[in-house]
Amino acid sequence: MTNGGLPPQSHSDDLTLIHTAVDAMVATNLDCLPVAELLDRACQLQKLSARIDATRAAVLAAADTASEAPGVLRGLGFRTASQVVAAETGAPAREIHATARTGQWLDQFPVFAQAAADGVLTLRHLRELKSLDRADRRDALVASQHGLVTAARDHDFVEFTNRLTVWLINHTDTDEVTEQVKKTSCTWNTNTDGSIDGRFHLDPLSAVAVGTALGDEMQRLFRQQSEGNAKADTINRRRGQALVGLIVGGAEAPGSATTTPLVNLVIGQRILENFLERFVDPDTPTVAIDRDDPDYRCERIDGTPIHPDLAFVATAVAEFERIVLDTESRPIDISVKSRGFPDWMKRALLITARARCRIRGCDSPYHWLQVDHIHPHSKGGPTSLANGQILCDPDNKWKRDHAQAVA
Repeated sequence: MTNGGLPPQSHSDDLTLIHTAVDAMVATNLDCLPVAELLDRACQLQKLSARIDATRAAVLAAADTASEAPGVLRGLGFRTASQVVAAETGAPAREIHATARTGQWLDQFPVFAQAAADGVLTLRHLRELKSLDRADRRDALVASQHGLVTAARDHDFVEFTNRLTVWLINHTDTDEVTEQVKKTSCTWNTNTDGSIDGRFHLDPLSAVAVGTALGDEMQRLFRQQSEGNAKADTINRRRGQALVGLIVGGAEAPGSATTTPLVNLVIGQRILENFLERFVDPDTPTVAIDRDDPDYRCERIDGTPIHPDLAFVATAVAEFERIVLDTESRPIDISVKSRGFPDWMKRALLITARARCRIRGCDSPYHWLQVDHIHPHSKGGPTSLANGQILCDPDNKWKRDHAQAVA
């Protein structure tokens, strides 16, 4: 690709060193390296990539905001530095522009900027953090920088986003939650050929109800296709088929035109006490939730935080199940003789695991999760909370197949 009128390419000493190091890595025969070293390299390169991305964002932002930038860019026939980079490298202009805007945004958050330069925060982390920023929350976000960086350093990405959700919930007032519920809507247009294009907006609890039902139905369709050796549909097509199946099935259900998917909420004792106080006195303020304190948990069974005001509304039609946790946040163990885990036990284990597969780094969706006997039932393992764990379907099959292979 030509340089589009840019000055002859030259590299400063620091970039020359980077190019030289990358050349050496590219020339390495990876087939000769042990797996442990390959994994270590992959981890180190991921951290290095985060640092380079942060530097790239800062450079793009500096190029766009430099006092002489408008004149230089006009002379080259470009409007922004992002356009120059896109033209020279073939990278998507929109993605480069988003990175440049992230670099400009970081100028207001020095702690985030330093964490990104250190490789703690990736571009994806930064974009999630940037989504929290709003004029009325700016000061709170600035004050929370150290805590949010710690959350990124100490937890995987899924848990990091959950903690961001907790932060957002604790900085969202009741009026905003009410507005979310009011915005629940569904619109569609019927095309000339009879097909339908549509869109909808759901509040968080309605979204999980629909999402859970769709996920279960999509998984059923996938298993059906796999067992029939049929070619699997794309995810979007399977989602559409699942939506139609749920609507048709609901319309055919006796006495009802719809089904009611189960939404499991985990609400700590202090949050429930606050609900009761608010029933008596509506002016009682909402208690802030806390990710690390069981008494202040307010979340879906998969660990996704939910605003207490949404849960407060849901209690009007909810069925309650009491689960007592010990000081380590583990349910009290009660063994049963059956091979299969009963529903209440599965829910208890899902609550404990926050509906995450116990294999670190696994982000399988909720509808893939199963309860597994840690010590196999076939070898005398009891069906009990102490001997139960949450695994996704692929990891559960791998564990079983691996055990058989070892045997």
